[in-house]
Amino acid sequence: MFVFRCKPENKYSYGEDLKKRIIYIDNSTKFMFQLLPKLISARRIFIHYLPLGPSLYAWYAFRFLLKKATWILWGSDLYYFRYRSANFQSSVYEFLRKGIIKKIPVIACFIKGDYEIAKQVYKTNALYKYVVYPIPTDFQYLATLKKTGRNFNGNTILLGNSAADTNQHIEILKILSRFRDRDLKIICPLSYAGQENYIQNVISYGTSIFGSKFIPILDMMTPEEYSNLISSVDIAIMNHQRQQGLGNVLALLYLRKKVYIRKDTTPFQYFSDLGIHIYDTLDLSSETFEEIFRMDEPSKESNASIIGKEFSKENYVAVWKNLLQN
Repeated sequence: MFVFRCKPENKYSYGEDLKKRIIYIDNSTKFMFQLLPKLISARRIFIHYLPLGPSLYAWYAFRFLLKKATWILWGSDLYYFRYRSANFQSSVYEFLRKGIIKKIPVIACFIKGDYEIAKQVYKTNALYKYVVYPIPTDFQYLATLKKTGRNFNGNTILLGNSAADTNQHIEILKILSRFRDRDLKIICPLSYAGQENYIQNVISYGTSIFGSKFIPILDMMTPEEYSNLISSVDIAIMNHQRQQGLGNVLALLYLRKKVYIRKDTTPFQYFSDLGIHIYDTLDLSSETFEEIFRMDEPSKESNASIIGKEFSKENYVAVWKNLLQN
């Protein structure tokens, strides 16, 4: 059975067999009378993204259920402790989370470094399980882009993956400002996950320095359109201070692009352990224009090969079988 913590929506379609196994829980009454009996009788419970809201009260009240739970960690559900508002409500939520997380015996996630942070912050003895969600990127389509060698403009930078302020766009724009007179373009996706005032600040700042060389993307794209966009860049700079935008990073690496992320984040260590050639955004301020865009062909090919194997359909199936059957 699958539980969606929202009202039914028509923007997603599911097969008839799957529809029968989905229930929608969007208020406390449904939680108590529809979901709770099913949780009590369930053999195992998988929590995809630990909720951040009033449902925490219910999970805290029924902590005895958590002994059969696995927390499948996404990212922001872990880093709430770092980025939450400094008000009474968020303090209460964090208190509840501490009590809940300590009771969960298994934490499953993509990057083991995030599990280590959960252990340290929440004093949990939970076991670690490796799991990865299939990314919403068509590797077969990306492979056709690799073969055609699409690269529409030299010296093109992809900056960030969304309009969320955690991309820290302006910090990177300041670092790159010394290259304002060089032949470059900066493509900046700002079409989702951000506040309007932040979006306008980024556009204003980027345009004031780079003029028409700064290209904000304000409209949502289809997966194919976005794949074509990222295939046209030379490098990508992701300045998040936590795990975020990994689907984009994986697609870029598969496309043989040079990717910068912060060395002080868990994804950097993860990619390094895989043998991926990844670069540190903290080095950008000391690198020349030529160094920023330079990457040897063997490193590009190695990255694409590793990503293709690690994130293949066969590997997804094996990883999820290991989690669900053991």
